[in-house]
Amino acid sequence: MTRRGQSLVEATLVLLVFFAFLFGVLDCGQVMYAHQALEERVRSAVRYGSLHAFDGTGDQVANLILYDQLTPSAQPAFLGLTRENVQVRLEPVDQLLSVAIVNYRPQFFSPWFSNAIVSPRPVMIAAPMEYRGQ
Repeated sequence: MTRRGQSLVEATLVLLVFFAFLFGVLDCGQVMYAHQALEERVRSAVRYGSLHAFDGTGDQVANLILYDQLTPSAQPAFLGLTRENVQVRLEPVDQLLSVAIVNYRPQFFSPWFSNAIVSPRPVMIAAPMEYRGQ
């Protein structure tokens, strides 16, 4: 084996490990950003829902998470979410509004994980209803 061939093999092995590590760091950062962004969307939607009258379906609260407005939009939903990913419940006994994002598929930068992982933990926040409409 020549010196040139040995250098090429070593560089290939080092670059393979380097790029795997780089993609892993990028994916980790992207997942952390997405989780924090989803948590903030859920928090603001629960805040809105607890201060306004509940519409019975939870569509307004879900639209706040999906489109950042009260009505559906033609623009794509936030981070590829669908209405099936957003669960809105109002407990009638204790007037507790809970909102959860379930079965979210994170979008990865690296090709190894794309569409392979579904988040098992929901992003969920609950708050008591403050709206006491007549």
